[in-house]
Formats: sequence, structure tokens, C-alpha cells
Amino acid sequence: MKLSDCLAKIIQEENIECVFGLQGGAVVHLFDSLENNGTEVLYLHHEQAVGLAAASYAKVNNTLGCAIVTSGPASTNAITGVLAAWQDSVPCIFISGQARSDQLSYGKKVRQVGVQEVNIVDIVKPITKFAKCIYSANEFEKTVTEAIKIAKSGRPGPVWIDLPVNLQWENIKYLSLSHEKKKNIINTDIKMDDNLFHQSIDWITQSKKPLFILGYGLRLSNTQEDIIDILNKASIPFVTTWNAADYSSSENKNNMGIIGMFGQRGANKIIFDSDLIVCLGTHLSAAHTTTLFDSYAKKAKKIIVNIDKNQLENLNISFDLIINADLRSYIDSLKNIGLQGNKLWKNLKSYKGLNWNEPDNKNSINSFSFIKRLSTQVKDACCYIVDGGGTALYAGFQSTQLKEKDRIICSSAISAMGTGLAESLGVAKTEKYDLMFCIIGDGSFIMNIQDLQSIVQEQINLKIIII
Repeated sequence: MKLSDCLAKIIQEENIECVFGLQGGAVVHLFDSLENNGTEVLYLHHEQAVGLAAASYAKVNNTLGCAIVTSGPASTNAITGVLAAWQDSVPCIFISGQARSDQLSYGKKVRQVGVQEVNIVDIVKPITKFAKCIYSANEFEKTVTEAIKIAKSGRPGPVWIDLPVNLQWENIKYLSLSHEKKKNIINTDIKMDDNLFHQSIDWITQSKKPLFILGYGLRLSNTQEDIIDILNKASIPFVTTWNAADYSSSENKNNMGIIGMFGQRGANKIIFDSDLIVCLGTHLSAAHTTTLFDSYAKKAKKIIVNIDKNQLENLNISFDLIINADLRSYIDSLKNIGLQGNKLWKNLKSYKGLNWNEPDNKNSINSFSFIKRLSTQVKDACCYIVDGGGTALYAGFQSTQLKEKDRIICSSAISAMGTGLAESLGVAKTEKYDLMFCIIGDGSFIMNIQDLQSIVQEQINLKIIII
């Protein structure tokens, strides 16, 4: 089988229905095989958009995203998308075409060998879970299968495969290794410490004012619905990070809102009034706590459950109980035990009331009021794509009123201007939402305005709100 056809088979077996790319001489074989194999390829107008669209596609599908770019500057153009996937923990595979395998600069003290050639692997290594250049066609399938496994395991993230063009048309034996996922090419299983788990349960049980902080790791472990159900049954309030804001409707009486410097007032206040905070799938970055780490929620004991051991060794604030575990293990154990209700929280509505103040002059132009009123009127399931530019970003997260089944998508960690249109394209290709709004600033809008051509070309039903 031709090597590029092997890639097409792997992509198909991963249930990736749309690959994002931009054509180039070093990837024509890959795109040809993908299309001949029945996989849709959306060709965009800049490699940055390719990477961002692949990441948002993966977020909405809760699966793997795929971006393919050609060599040299095309590869470096895609780095913003890689960074977005890396910092938001999104599983994606980036594949770059490369000069011929005998014209590479890897391991040589030179700046360039082949035409439009660059040592892209060493450039992206710090922001990928795995990055490798393929030197032999026979190692291709095993390497790509291993890379995909790594991308989706543990704390997910992007991987990068650099593929010389001369290998792409070679014939190889296709072994269908992706069917052997249960054989664990790598082992990333983390066993939860039962003693630490029971200690956390004791603390939650003894607490008078417990509060859960929910992060994006819950969605990555597919436990977001379980934890909301547990907390609702126990009448325990929770707050969220930006990327976890769509776990529950804004009307949920236990949902106290979004925390952080750019979050909501009531959500931040209830943290400081609690006597125990339980962080699930978030490590509380400086954007959540500000830089006053020592004074953050001083009255509360603090528990954190996180799969990333390296992250747990580099926390900004001091936690009293640290549990290195897969959230699925922790939540399943939590479901078996259950949590007690009847805590001493009173008048939770007062905290929710602090999250919003209607401006005095209701006739004035105000992006916060507009987005709140608009999202309140939307009845159907909807996806809001929020661009990383400041004004749109703050208004989008602080004002959008979410219903059950709504999603809000943003590369929040990088918060880069100009991401919104490309991410809207990624969301559209999941075909999960008939109704989408992109909230974007005027400065961000012009940075990647070429994405409008793709939106028109694909006849995507997108409402764009320019602030």
C-alpha cells in the first residue's frame, strides 16, 4: 500500500471526518489519498487557521483533530495552533510535509539543506507531547499510531509528525495497528491512592461550606456530566474556569459562575467565603488567582485532583491535599460513595446576583448587555465561539447565558487575537450545531479576514458579532 494511503486509513479508523490543511508541494500525496479514501479536507487560506480549526474541531467532538501543512514556513505558520492545543490540552495530530529525506538539516550544524526545509521537530518539541521526523517508510505506521495514542492519553495534547515527501509515495505493508489500541503501545495508567481519596471525602463531609472548582480536565475525561449530577443531588455549589463554563446552564442554582481576573464577581467572592475548595481538572493558574498566591482563599482547605504529575509539582498556590489521578477514577469512586447535602450555604442567589449589573443607561451601547440579551433569547442549542481579543473575550464569557447542551469555544490559554473565525470553521465541520455565533473584536476580525472566504465557500450558517 502507498504510504499516503496508509495515513488515510489511519485517519479514517480514528473517525476523523474532516482534516484541515493548506496545499503544498510536500503534501499533495497526503491530500490526494485522504480525498480518494472519502475523508473531507477543508483547505484554508493560512496555516494558522488550519491549526486553530483542527483544535476547535477536536474540542467539540471530544476526539482527535488533524492538521496537515507543507514544509518550511507553512510549518512555522501552524505553530500558533499547536500552542493553542498544547496549553488547552487538546489532542491533535499535526503532520508536516518535508524535503526529501536526504536533504534534511536534522543533526547538522547548518541552517538549511533542502528547498523550503526547516528543522521543525526541534522547534515544536517544547509544545508537543511527541514530535518526530520519519526517516524510513517502514516505521511510519507504528510511529503515527504511537503518536495518536500519546496525544489522547494522560493529559491530552498535540503531537507532530514530519514526513519527507519522497517517503509518501513508497509502498509499505499496512498492519492496521490502530485496531490494537487495547494492547497499550504505551502505558499511562495512573492508580489513584485510595487513602487520599477517602481523606478528601472526609474533608468534604466535614465541611460546612464546600465549593467545587471545575476545569476543562473533566471534559477531557468525559466526566463533566457526572460531576454536575453529583453536585446537584448534594446541593453543593460550584464555579468553573472559562473552558468549563458550558458544563451546566447559567440558570442552575448551584452554578456560581466563572472565576478569575476576567471572571465574575460572585464566583470569585464565594471562593473566599468557602471553608473547602475542591479543584477538579484545573490547577488554578495566575489568570484564576491573580499573583497574590499566598492570600488566595485563606479560610479554605484546598484539594486538587489532576492527572498531570508535572503540573502538580509546579502549583502557584499551596494545596492541603494533592491527588495525582485520572479524573475518571476519582469521579467513579465519588459516584459510588455519594456526597451529603444540607450544607450551611445560605442564599446562593446573592452570589449569582453579583455576577451581573445592568448598566444605568439601558439605551447606551454596551457589549455585555447586548450579548446577555441576545443569548437569553436564543432557544435552540447553540455554540458560541469567542475570539481571544480582550474586549470580545471578557464580554463573551461574562455575559453569555448558556443553556444545557450549549457550548462555548475559545483558545483561552493563549487568548490570541484573530482565532475566532478559524475556530468557527472547525466547529462547523463537526456538524453538531446548526446555530453558531462568533463573538469577535474589530481588531481581531481583520487579522484573519481571509477566513470569511472559507465560511462563504462552505456555506456555513455563522452569525458574527463584531465588537
